[in-house]
Amino acid sequence: MALSALSSGTPRPALGLVMALAGALIITPDTLLIRLSGLEGWGLTFWRGVLIGFSLIVFWIILEGPRRAREQLPALFGGPAIIIIVANFFNAIAFNFATMETSITVVVTALATAPLIAAALGVFILAERLPWRTWAAILLSMAGVLIVIMNGKGALSAPTGNVWLGGGLGFTAAFGIAVVFVMARRHPDVPVLPACAIGTLISGMIGLFGAPPGTILTGDPLMIGLMGFIVMPLSWGLLTLAPRHTSPTNVSLFMLLEMVLGPFWVWMGTGERPSAAMIGGAALVLVTLSFHFLTSAREAGKQGSS
Repeated sequence: MALSALSSGTPRPALGLVMALAGALIITPDTLLIRLSGLEGWGLTFWRGVLIGFSLIVFWIILEGPRRAREQLPALFGGPAIIIIVANFFNAIAFNFATMETSITVVVTALATAPLIAAALGVFILAERLPWRTWAAILLSMAGVLIVIMNGKGALSAPTGNVWLGGGLGFTAAFGIAVVFVMARRHPDVPVLPACAIGTLISGMIGLFGAPPGTILTGDPLMIGLMGFIVMPLSWGLLTLAPRHTSPTNVSLFMLLEMVLGPFWVWMGTGERPSAAMIGGAALVLVTLSFHFLTSAREAGKQGSS
């Protein structure tokens, strides 16, 4: 499939669904690769930041073409792009350190709330009005995340750090993603992919200076390479392009697969397993988000046909 078809301005709904599903499935082993990489916080931040950021830059240039990529460069110095860069910088660092503190289930459950956080931010930044069901979904999702965090110490074979810190960092990462969503919606002409890549690269440079001497080269090169060169850049690229062809609601629904399959792969690969209470809290978030996305899509379809 030609890259021009992926980035084409002509919507292709079936292509968009395939891209969203493929991107969501490809990203699910990311947390397992983090565990198997053998890296700690700053070393993990360095390798993920440099490799993912570099790969996204290359993907962007190939996708857009050198000429169009050069034309987009001035936009990266504007306010909206800088906000996206800063937001993704904090997202990258917060996510990396969250996975070091606590169970993957805690992290991905908090991360899954990003679309709802984006909806809440839209009230203040975009002057949007939210229906009552969105506020109810936000409250129920936050309750589910709190259930997961409060029972986080019951996870087997998980890191023994501060569960509340890990959950808070997961929310910080979700907030960073939400800011990217909102800014991209408010400023559709801003090149989001290179802006996110720059934020990720900066996080990698910070990781280089923060890592203790001798720890950068202690990880598993195969796991690091899979994570940085294939899984993350490919999934990000597909998930970023999918909304050009299909509804963002479909993309959000497929992205919930990470919340289900991410902890499953970690369980199969390392034995890390959430407790029954954590699974219950995560299920509350999953059901709430699924119902919210489907209801929103149905209402949007009715408005579009009226």
